[in-house]
Amino acid sequence: MFSYYYVEKNQRITETNKKNFNWLHMDGHNVDKIDQVIQQFDLPEDIFVGNDSPEEVSQIKHLDGEVLIDPISIVLIDLIDSDEKIEKRLVPISFVLSEKVLITCTNGTEHKPEYFERLFKEYGEKFDTFEKIIAYAIFNIYGHFIKELGKIKDEIDELEQAARKTTKSEALFRQTELERELVYVDHTLQDQKHMLDGLWEKEEFMEKVASDDLIYDIQLRQRQAEKMMAIYRDLLESIGSLFSSMMSNKLNHLMKYLDSASLIIAVPAMIAGIWGMNTGVPGEGSDAGFFMVVAVALFLAAVIAIHLIRKDYTK
Repeated sequence: MFSYYYVEKNQRITETNKKNFNWLHMDGHNVDKIDQVIQQFDLPEDIFVGNDSPEEVSQIKHLDGEVLIDPISIVLIDLIDSDEKIEKRLVPISFVLSEKVLITCTNGTEHKPEYFERLFKEYGEKFDTFEKIIAYAIFNIYGHFIKELGKIKDEIDELEQAARKTTKSEALFRQTELERELVYVDHTLQDQKHMLDGLWEKEEFMEKVASDDLIYDIQLRQRQAEKMMAIYRDLLESIGSLFSSMMSNKLNHLMKYLDSASLIIAVPAMIAGIWGMNTGVPGEGSDAGFFMVVAVALFLAAVIAIHLIRKDYTK
């Protein structure tokens, strides 16, 4: 599916047709039509390869070609809101920026034309240059990461409370899943940071954005997301240590109980073993001998049990 728009300085962006446009948006699932666009604008054949992969690398690079003027490829990674696994939610957005034409390509249910239409409603009148469209897309993307990290923080808080009470498999599985999500988010943010550092150094791009406040807000969100990521990763590591400590503590209590029980049982077993020898023992010829031996064994076992209960093992 293709969508055509016209972007004009100091004018509100308008939706047009393929005969009169300077911004073309493509659905990355339509491979055949994408190939046509690649040929029409003399783009590299692999420019949109991996556009549906979470491992796609954020990048900015100059392109060669005879149709577009000074084309630049920019790839950003967005995090969509859904219940799917983190791999399915990290969706690349590809921009081909040139002097007179902007081409965008996205995948995912959240990244059809409605994705940019939502941006229009919020920032529509500010979309008067291609560079501003990209800048506001970056601003929006980091908002998605911050929102997701906020959800992860809530889950970390719940997991911390669970770690103090239980070591059940469900809590451990959830910890593993959160660690997995943070690994993907962390690497994506780090990778995107390097790309943006290069983008901010492009004077022509910064001049056409023409908004120091917007750049500041983007960089502020970027730093906030990176700081949240670092804090929550450390918190999750501490929870993992708490789980290990709780499991070790419970294992120590279990071993203490088993060792104590073994020691208590060992006393009657030793007495029974001695009185079971065929070498002649006290009470051998008495009918009350058996009960005497049992009474002595139980008494000594009770004494040892009381002693072990009162024993302070922390000293």
